[in-house]
Amino acid sequence: MPVSAASKFHAVLNKAKADGITLNKDTVAFTLGYLEGMATDSKSQVPQRTCGNSSLTVSTVSFGCWQLGSKGSEDYWQLEYTQDMANKMVGLAASKGVTYFDTAADYAAGASETQLGVALKTLKAPLQSRLVIGSKIVPNNCGNVTKHCQDTLDRLQIPSLDLYMVHWPIDENGMAHFVSHKKTLAGGRDYAALGAVKKEDVPSTAGAFRELAQLQKDGKVKHIGVSNFGVQQLKEALATGVTLAVNQICYNLIFRAAEMEVIPFCLKHGIGIIGYSPLMQGLLTGRWTEPDSVPIYRARSRHFCGKRPKSRHGEAGHESILFDTLKRIKAVSVESGISMIDIALAWPLHNPAVASVVVGMTKESHVSSNISASKTVLPLAVLAALDKATLELKTAMGPNMDLWQGGSDSRCK
Repeated sequence: MPVSAASKFHAVLNKAKADGITLNKDTVAFTLGYLEGMATDSKSQVPQRTCGNSSLTVSTVSFGCWQLGSKGSEDYWQLEYTQDMANKMVGLAASKGVTYFDTAADYAAGASETQLGVALKTLKAPLQSRLVIGSKIVPNNCGNVTKHCQDTLDRLQIPSLDLYMVHWPIDENGMAHFVSHKKTLAGGRDYAALGAVKKEDVPSTAGAFRELAQLQKDGKVKHIGVSNFGVQQLKEALATGVTLAVNQICYNLIFRAAEMEVIPFCLKHGIGIIGYSPLMQGLLTGRWTEPDSVPIYRARSRHFCGKRPKSRHGEAGHESILFDTLKRIKAVSVESGISMIDIALAWPLHNPAVASVVVGMTKESHVSSNISASKTVLPLAVLAALDKATLELKTAMGPNMDLWQGGSDSRCK
């Protein structure tokens, strides 16, 4: 660390100590570096970061495409996402400097990839060439990765993927989420439903990653990643010889399970983190102040009582602690003068492991506000206050990184 940076580092720690504030040294070092990086990256509309030890570079705020292809008010996201909307939103985000667009074959049964592919074709070549496209394959299809990768490429109308991820671990639990044929009233997939999977139907993890490695050699996939993998599953993937650029996980102020085991492992092994649900599906906007007002599909996480509709985790939940925590975060927001949304989107980016946060965008105003929030630098005292405000919930939720299944049914091992 240069002398000037070292001086700043020790000055911050000494000042905090004098004020009776305990700060994490890694967070202090990273935040000082973050400030310097923001100062030198002023020409870029959205800061860019490299994922772990890979060469994959993404915008700190990513365009989450789960909502693309949504069929209406009775669907999971309670909206209809039309092709015209996709064209407009993708074009606006790209023009503002968002480079990473995150989709999956499972989103709207492929309609998300299709809408994104059509939207990309509306962009001028220089702009399109700057974009980074990531998609995911469900574990159920990992017995023929090559075919399903090509299906994704065809829907996206591109020759290769910048990032191709295994959506959930390849085992019976990971697959059960995708075999149910239950639909929402709008005709979309009911993401809360499970189906039965036979052990003999589970594809080989080693075989799947060998196929991914071959696709990488063939130029169809530039970087290999995973999503929702725990430490044991990451070790199994790495044992096949592949290099993992990314582990995409749920990570936000009210779901910090990844800090306990997965993020330290990823830092050690040079695997970048892309965090999804930084707003925890709207909870961190402050929109809802009591559990009964939260829409049923958003109240099925382990934060809520397992007896609620669409829930399948079977746990008691932590509703009282959750809403007390949200009140404390709101108080930090008011005292600091930084909005809850800005705090929520910026907070994960202050972790040195995190390359980007994935955010859904359904309105033009979302693009500018999300970009602005991603550039927010939280003062160290605010970071310390947020850590204190969310520690009780972090402890109560524990290290289980599966937001929707609990105990031995957790898909993240």
